[in-house]
Amino acid sequence: MRKTDTEKTDTTKTDKTNTKTLKIANPDFSEHYKNHDAFGEEWTKKFLEYVDIPLRKSIRINTLKISSDEFFRKFTYDHDKILWSDNAYFIDEQKIGLKIEHAVGLCYSQESSAMIAAEALDVVNGNVVLDLCAAPGSKTTQIAVKNFSGTIVANELNLKRAQALIANIYRLGITNCIVTNYDACKFPELFKFDRVLLDAPCSSLGTSRKNKEILKTWEYKFSLAISKVQKKMILDAFSHLKKGGILVYSTCTTPPEENEDVVKFLIDNESDAEVEKIDLKVNCEKNEYGIRVYPWHNDTETAFVSKIRKK
Repeated sequence: MRKTDTEKTDTTKTDKTNTKTLKIANPDFSEHYKNHDAFGEEWTKKFLEYVDIPLRKSIRINTLKISSDEFFRKFTYDHDKILWSDNAYFIDEQKIGLKIEHAVGLCYSQESSAMIAAEALDVVNGNVVLDLCAAPGSKTTQIAVKNFSGTIVANELNLKRAQALIANIYRLGITNCIVTNYDACKFPELFKFDRVLLDAPCSSLGTSRKNKEILKTWEYKFSLAISKVQKKMILDAFSHLKKGGILVYSTCTTPPEENEDVVKFLIDNESDAEVEKIDLKVNCEKNEYGIRVYPWHNDTETAFVSKIRKK
């Protein structure tokens, strides 16, 4: 097995921004980020450079069905351990989602930075967990492997996306998951949860390494609009926590309006909400509201993650 050096703070692989990518990017994106105090011209250039670097494929091994050692004895992929997630690896097979081992649920294809949120949730086996925006099931299934004797309520408003969620739960052999179909701004007051995950709908700018079209369509006004929805969601999510419980709020985008501002809104409105440190082996930028992971930190996509405890 090859060893990877994810402890480096910068994994830049190119010095020149692809002019084709610059042309693709919406002028609203370029102007907004170049002139933003929190980002600037150098940040924007670096972000666009990474859009042109192929994204490494990553998987989680479904230990409900097979151990990591046994998986790689059967399927001899070149692989590197992902340091911030259990039983997770970068592999050299880009089309793993079409392979039989994926179809029968021995592994789950998931972008590596997207694994951080469920790890930050600090799930203890036996917890009752609510995943408020659960489809297609990446984080729900990640939690389920840790919480095999607990219960997970996986909520998804969109019925078509809920079908994908159910299919993935079934494929991985998960039996302790209940799927619900409610608006994440108005989830019913059933009972309190030990853990709540809110992987909020967002402007998805951080997925542009996988989908460059995001750069064409991104507009600052959408971030402002979706931020209002995210603030409603985070208040509702926090209301379902037990005292001492943990809420993780995450997105795959960069605007502070969708990240730190949403967490600050919760802190300002709920006196018993307290941001906690995220202690994972992942290179990142830290601030008082959470962590930011950019492509150059670990050669991944982009993520924002905040861990909040109810005092």
